[in-house]
Amino acid sequence: MSSGKTRQSNRQGGVVVSGGTGALGGAVVARFLADGAPVTVPWIVKAEAEALGRAHPEAVAAGRLRLVEADVAEESGAAAVAEAAGDAEVLVNGVGGFAGGDPVWETPLEVWDRMYRINLRSAVALSRALLPGMLARGRGAVVNVASQAAAGRPAGLAAYAASKAGIVLLTETLQKEVGERGVRIVAVAPATIDTPTNRAAMPDADPAGWTSPEAIARVIFWLSGDDADAVRGAVVDV
Repeated sequence: MSSGKTRQSNRQGGVVVSGGTGALGGAVVARFLADGAPVTVPWIVKAEAEALGRAHPEAVAAGRLRLVEADVAEESGAAAVAEAAGDAEVLVNGVGGFAGGDPVWETPLEVWDRMYRINLRSAVALSRALLPGMLARGRGAVVNVASQAAAGRPAGLAAYAASKAGIVLLTETLQKEVGERGVRIVAVAPATIDTPTNRAAMPDADPAGWTSPEAIARVIFWLSGDDADAVRGAVVDV
C-alpha cells in the first residue's frame, strides 16, 4: 500500500502508464507516484482497476491517480486517455500480452492479430495521441516495453517476438522522427519477469534469475527523467 509520502518531482507534467493495472505496470505506477507525479492509467478489467486504486487510496483521493476506462488499441480510447492526462510529459507503453508455444504453421492467425493489437497497436495509438502535445511543448519522454524475445527470436514464440520486434522498430523510428525537438523515445527489453502469473505458468522453472517488476520500474523511471537525457532511441536490456 502507498505510504502517501512523496517528494517533489522534477517532471513538469503528468505520466501515462498503459498496462498500469498489471504486475510490471503497477510497480511503474507506484514508482512515479512516490516521486509525486500525477499518473493516468487506462484500464479494461474493472477488478484490476479497483485493486490498483485500493493500493494507492491517498493518490486517488488527491486526484494524483486517475483511472480511465479505455481500450488504448483504439484511437478513441487513446484519445480519451490523452484528454484525461492533460499535459502529459511521460508515456510508458507497458500494456502487453503473451502467447506462444507453437511453431508458426500451428499458430492461428488470431494469435498473431492479438499479439499485434495488444503489444504494438496500443503503443502506436497512444504515441499518436500524446506525442503531438509533447512536441508542441518541446519536452517529453516515451518509454516502450519491448522484450528480449525480440532479439532472441525463440522457437514457438514468433507472434509474440514479432510484435515486440515491432516495438523496437517503433522506438528507433520515432526517435529519428522527433529528432532534436525535445522529446526522447527509448525502450526497455526485459527478460522473464518475476510475477505470480509467470510462476504459475512455469512451475518447474527456477525464478532466481528472473527480474522483479520493481527493478524494471526503477529503470523505466530513470529513463523517463532528465538524468537520461543523452539516451535516445536506445533499447535497454533489463
